[in-house]
Amino acid sequence: MGIKDIRKDIKNKVFNSKTNDYEFRGLTDKDVQIEQELNLYTNEGQFYVLIADADDEERIIVERMVDQTGCFVTSVASGIECMDEVTKDKYDLIFLARNMPRMDGIQTMKNIKESPASRSKDAKIYILLDEKADEPDIVFESAGFDGIVRKPVDRTIIQNIIISLVPSKMLPDDEAAIEKIKAYAADAEILKGCGVRLLETLKEYKGDMESYRDLATRFVDDYEIINSSLIDSLYSGNKDEYMDGCRRMREISRGIGAVYLSYCFDDHVNMAKEDSLDVAESNWRSLVDEWENVVSGVAAWLGKTDVHIGTTEVLRGETNGIKLPKKDVEERKEEILKLLEDNNKESAYRQLQKLSLYELEPDTKLKIDRVMKAFDSENVNKAVDILKSI
Repeated sequence: MGIKDIRKDIKNKVFNSKTNDYEFRGLTDKDVQIEQELNLYTNEGQFYVLIADADDEERIIVERMVDQTGCFVTSVASGIECMDEVTKDKYDLIFLARNMPRMDGIQTMKNIKESPASRSKDAKIYILLDEKADEPDIVFESAGFDGIVRKPVDRTIIQNIIISLVPSKMLPDDEAAIEKIKAYAADAEILKGCGVRLLETLKEYKGDMESYRDLATRFVDDYEIINSSLIDSLYSGNKDEYMDGCRRMREISRGIGAVYLSYCFDDHVNMAKEDSLDVAESNWRSLVDEWENVVSGVAAWLGKTDVHIGTTEVLRGETNGIKLPKKDVEERKEEILKLLEDNNKESAYRQLQKLSLYELEPDTKLKIDRVMKAFDSENVNKAVDILKSI
């Protein structure tokens, strides 16, 4: 199959739902329990857990997860209340939300470790982060946290943390269940780092990890060509094609559990529908940043090292150092369009190559690059449409 056939095949997958071969749920009738039960032997000791989070709903969810294991759990709504607790009782494990009133998670952690009145200086402390936290992980690692838990919190991840900390005599005899918890938690933590909710999504697959991995592999493998098709439809002003492509990617992203990415594609559908492609174009880079974050993360989880991201960056990096005024760019563009109108494609391409060597605005440079790619794939009509948008 040649590159043109591959592009056509991938484009059909993305832009035509009738020919789509992505499957998202109901792949098997196997009754597979994703979340295993963890019931500690509390007659062999007790394990004390403290949760501090100003978000009542999130705090209650984590509290129930911990309580179901048999641990003794206390929850509070602020860092101030947390400090009150650690001065009264000794805790083995503490979960602190990043954002809390008056005393945030980082300051609370420092106070727990440094306050003379604290009885929980030796506790393991994990930070609870919102799914799209702006700060890099290194901020919390450097601050001294023992780990990071991202919301929405997975029960299996909480269980795995507890398994790693409680005395071995408190662990249940069901070694198979414990190993499943560890395996699922390891995968879930890796993928959550790139915005993919594995355990929630696996429930739709009834635990069929093989089918999920197949879909995730196609999601990664198809990225380069789908990305290229989408940006071409955006720059050429093909509104319907762009909206259809974003709708398909919205469903595909949700199908692998990349919920935030699916919201991003949905935003672009609405931008194109309610506003214009100019708005979508101005927000393209932020969409691609999130898309590439998910692709690279899933690829790492799959062990794939041959994934090419950055497909919307300008390929031609060298320039002649001359900054070309906007007026001159417009004149050269019209000259190229006239050559194409006269069916003089070779001369048009030579002029395009010369234009690409000048110092141009980043957006113009990117569009010139897309025009050259359209020429390379012998799609002159697409090249014309993108040129007109410059």
